Amino acid sequence: MKKYVVLFALLIMAACEEDALSPPEIWIDLSPVNLDVRVVDPELGPRTFDLQLTNRGEETLKIESMVVRGDQNCAFSFDGPDTLVMGENGSAFIRGYYNPIVTGEDQIALEVNSNAHNFATLVVPVCGKAVPLGTTEPIDPPICQVPPPGQSNCVE
Repeated sequence: MKKYVVLFALLIMAACEEDALSPPEIWIDLSPVNLDVRVVDPELGPRTFDLQLTNRGEETLKIESMVVRGDQNCAFSFDGPDTLVMGENGSAFIRGYYNPIVTGEDQIALEVNSNAHNFATLVVPVCGKAVPLGTTEPIDPPICQVPPPGQSNCVE
């Protein structure tokens, strides 16, 4: 009789494990984001780019916050994400804007904080390089790196 009870208990435990949903996992479609070379010209307007976040887990993914760090020249701004809660295979979109006002390289880290099992804080390096209006010689593209810790100096 004891053997049957133990076997029954093992079968119930196995069934419960099969029913467990996989935890939320956050993935991004592009990282790092290299925006290459941009001319400093207020009449051009910002360069826009989109990032897609996807939940590859079965449990619900909840975006808790999004922080920009290291934007020393106030060259970047973001809208979104368009949703804060994603079910299985659900997606959210972030629209970014690169609008440099001074020449040089711009490096930021976009931090997305969530309940994701794989990256509770997803850090996405974003970079661009601004050159003066009228530049005709070839320019090396920027190399994306994560800037040191610190918040953006910019006010939106």
